[in-house]
Amino acid sequence: MHDPLPIHDLYIRPLELRATPAGSTLTVLRYSDHLLRRFGFAEFHELAAGQQRATAARPLVDEVWALVRGEVEFDWEDRREDSPTLGQTYRLHANRPTLVLVPFGVAFRIRSLNGGAALVRLASHEDGDSS
Repeated sequence: MHDPLPIHDLYIRPLELRATPAGSTLTVLRYSDHLLRRFGFAEFHELAAGQQRATAARPLVDEVWALVRGEVEFDWEDRREDSPTLGQTYRLHANRPTLVLVPFGVAFRIRSLNGGAALVRLASHEDGDSS
């Protein structure tokens, strides 16, 4: 996305499904993207239509979510006291493969729409670990 986003450090980009001789490939995240300062864990999520997943703002944890299949609504709220965008919210409707960053200190929610969705979650720290 080229337009400035209303939350500092928010990052969103479409993902491209590439055809290969052995099927297709969707590259979710590369080291050269520089979105996670370290690797904590990876998860795969499937949400039925109407299901949602919310995460509280974590003070030191960055997360990357990738919509692999389906249609969702992503919501962010900046809760960082020292952020220039404290209190700002942003909502994004996505119906194609998309990568989004949830910066530390930002609350986040995903709601699956119309037929469900499959997502990958990558984080800099495991759940329960904020060091």
